[in-house]
Amino acid sequence: MTNRGPRETPIRAGDADGLGQVYSEFGGLILGPTETVLAERKGWDLAAYGSWRSFFPKPIFHPLAGSPSGTLHLTSERLIYLRNIDVWKEVKPLLTPLGIPAAAEKESRLKRLKAQGARQYCEVNLSQFRLAGIKRRSWFMRFRLLASDGRRYELFLRTDQEDADFFDLLESAVRKHTVHM
Repeated sequence: MTNRGPRETPIRAGDADGLGQVYSEFGGLILGPTETVLAERKGWDLAAYGSWRSFFPKPIFHPLAGSPSGTLHLTSERLIYLRNIDVWKEVKPLLTPLGIPAAAEKESRLKRLKAQGARQYCEVNLSQFRLAGIKRRSWFMRFRLLASDGRRYELFLRTDQEDADFFDLLESAVRKHTVHM
């Protein structure tokens, strides 16, 4: 998670850089002066890409294998995904004979971040997008979004169980804050 940018970027992702700006040391959200929390739900995973390409899209935030374990927060201005750093899930794909040095380096970095109280986050500023499309299933949603400068973004949201009410709320919030094409 190294996509550190100014707060004005449409999608930001990171870990320790969000401590004190996006989330508190205890994992709670830090809201803007006029921002309110509309809903939050545990058991989510999120993937964010900087393009709609099927092959080699530009990753902004990657999902983890296994059951979804993060929390999705929907506020009046943003969509924020937070998850605790899971060192094993991050390092396991690198445990090959040629990947052992990279796995050891990543493990030590992640353990250091976790000791600081860092979490992995992805923050989506909904007002900076136009909605290009939504695909919805009982456990999955995909948003295709266009930024004001013409850049394309794609969000994949996956949950651990069916929750039609939260999906309805999420879809209506994204439609409300973005302009439909």
